[in-house]
Amino acid sequence: MRPYKALLASLSLLALAACALAAVKIADIKKDPARFENHAVTVHGKVTDVGKLPFMSDGFYQVEDGTGSITVVTAGALPEEGATVTVRGKVQSAVQIAGRSFGIVIRQGN
Repeated sequence: MRPYKALLASLSLLALAACALAAVKIADIKKDPARFENHAVTVHGKVTDVGKLPFMSDGFYQVEDGTGSITVVTAGALPEEGATVTVRGKVQSAVQIAGRSFGIVIRQGN
């Protein structure tokens, strides 16, 4: 009976971890940004635009998931346009980089 309980506990923890990493619809973030502000989220979609500002370490790209698109700001490597990506990061609003406002974004790597 004891191994059964250990297996059940392990499966429960695995299910909780999977829920925490489940992708959020971009439309849900844009519909209620205050709910997601400063919270880590995962989104999954296609990269539609990639850019890097001169003399800045951060780059940015757009992710489209079929419900909407959102800008991802990253200090990491930029994906290629057209790539399918899964992104995890914190939702932030009114981000300014080199004088350019990005509104609601996901800051990757924080």
